[in-house]
Amino acid sequence: MRLTRRGWNNVIIIGVLVFIAVIQLPELIRTRLITPTTPVPSSTVIPLFAQDRIIQRLLLPAITFQHADTGWQSQPVVTFDIASLIMHWQTLKGTLVNEHQLAALKSQLITPHTIEVWLVGHAQPQRITAYQLPSFWLFNNGNGQWLAVTVDADFLFPPLSSKL
Repeated sequence: MRLTRRGWNNVIIIGVLVFIAVIQLPELIRTRLITPTTPVPSSTVIPLFAQDRIIQRLLLPAITFQHADTGWQSQPVVTFDIASLIMHWQTLKGTLVNEHQLAALKSQLITPHTIEVWLVGHAQPQRITAYQLPSFWLFNNGNGQWLAVTVDADFLFPPLSSKL
């Protein structure tokens, strides 16, 4: 049986399609036929504060920061750059935690930290509840959303040993 040029082209095209199907078959089986036994974790990263909100006053458990005409001031007085700390808080983002993940973490949520953030143009502060877990922080942003944030504790809560 002798094939013409057109026949060989058809054989090559069919061969390439079969090769692609064989390569895609495991992924197709995995996504269509096998149901996952554990929920896929959410990877939605959202900011702690809306982009248009600017921090005017930050009340941490041991330190208060206030923006004045002369710049940032703290009570008690600290020696580090307050503006960079405020910028860390202003740009803080975390991974959204769903209800199932939160239920699994409930037993580890022991000692809450309460943070009040006064924003420019708002009469009431945004109250944030934070829990320190072994590998990340869990923040409730005050709007019912829980965020998992992976940062060092000193990045957000500077030690008081830095004071004058």
